[in-house]
Amino acid sequence: MKKIFVILTTCLLLASCAEFTELQPKGMNLLSTVDELELLLNAEFEGPTTDMKRMCGDMISYANIPNELASPTPSRYTIMLTWDESKIETFNDLTASDGDYTSMYGFIGRVCNPILSRIGDATGDEAKKNQLKAEAYTIRAWAQYILVNKFAAAYNPSTAANTPGIPILLEDWDISEPTEVWTVAQVYDQIIADCDAAIALNALPLNNVNRMRMSKACPYAVKALALMAMQKFDEAESVAKQALDINSTVSDYLDAAHTTITTGYMIGGQYPSLYLAKLEQEEDYFHTYDIIFYEAVSQEGITRFEPGYATYSRMSSMDMMYDYFMGGETMTGVPCFMTFDLNSSWNTYGLKTPHMYLTIAECEIRKGNFDEAMKYLDAVRVKRVEPAMYAPLQGNVSTKADAIAHLKQVSHGEFVYTPYNFIIRKRWNQLDDMKETFTRELVGKTYTLAPDSKMWIFPFPKNAMSNNANIVPNNL
Repeated sequence: MKKIFVILTTCLLLASCAEFTELQPKGMNLLSTVDELELLLNAEFEGPTTDMKRMCGDMISYANIPNELASPTPSRYTIMLTWDESKIETFNDLTASDGDYTSMYGFIGRVCNPILSRIGDATGDEAKKNQLKAEAYTIRAWAQYILVNKFAAAYNPSTAANTPGIPILLEDWDISEPTEVWTVAQVYDQIIADCDAAIALNALPLNNVNRMRMSKACPYAVKALALMAMQKFDEAESVAKQALDINSTVSDYLDAAHTTITTGYMIGGQYPSLYLAKLEQEEDYFHTYDIIFYEAVSQEGITRFEPGYATYSRMSSMDMMYDYFMGGETMTGVPCFMTFDLNSSWNTYGLKTPHMYLTIAECEIRKGNFDEAMKYLDAVRVKRVEPAMYAPLQGNVSTKADAIAHLKQVSHGEFVYTPYNFIIRKRWNQLDDMKETFTRELVGKTYTLAPDSKMWIFPFPKNAMSNNANIVPNNL
């Protein structure tokens, strides 16, 4: 009986296999309608790592820093803390995987490219087809922008054509062939091409389905950021203004809708603090969800805030939670500001109107139009700086040095909890009037990060390099 059962089972399996091989290869017969393809856009877009905000000096881990520095064997995090370029090969060896790499290429390979490769044959409404194509182009451009800024050198117009960038995955890529690493210039050209393709379709809605989907302003926002990196300032300003023509709202972090009460554990103190409701911020072009909990702002990061800036003055913190009897230093062993916000939804990797306001302000500074530049900074500051401490900059700034200082201060306050401070400062390192050497003091020792340090380039993860010989570190 057992032999008969095995024979019958084997026959059935062989029949099933034969039937399967007559079908299209796995995946080719899936996602055949517009509605099915749209399901791919239900992915929860986020950037999972803290690498970039720690590397640029703003943030430190809640780990005990003195113990980290005293360890005879440096960890990946210790090398980042100390900006020790002499240990960059060790840093590379310790990067077994990378969450940003996995997430961003996942969005490209599992969301964007399947939509772009299948949408032409899908059945359904033509207008919806164009919308999904435009969303896929925009998400791919945004993901490529994040990737090239983490894993490659900053764009330098004189060298970008010969500078190794990142692998580019397009919808027609033959998966049997290893991906090639494109130059930085080629990567940015592709980012611009994707944005232009999305804009040309003119199919994105004025208001997104929800803020984790792309709206009409999004490809303009990504394109403006890419053009800034390419030092095409006039074009960047024009495109940023087009984004603001679509949506120019800056959320008022000082009003009642953005205020909650943090209650202290020790004596029950009541402290007004900032609250950002998930997917409700009108300033968000595209939202990526994150919580800012147990994120330690370094002492140097604290000093870079404009006095009264809400992302510091109203940030729910460990100080508030313990009624100012205990702060972040008890966790890290060094002076810091420890966040404690479990309620808000922070748009860390996404796109928002302040990106465009600061883009325009910087471009106007470069043209010597300081009053116009300060007008755009004030449009953000008036919704961020405590009323008792707010004073308009427009009409009160007359030198380029002062204008740049204010731009950097607002940029820091706006992007301190995001990777964009790293990305923006890395770009500024290419500009003589903007670059600077960063310093941090830890346990009585001062560490520096020079504008040309290789630490501004993260290594590709080893699990990616082991599967593709074309991918080698860009930081050696």
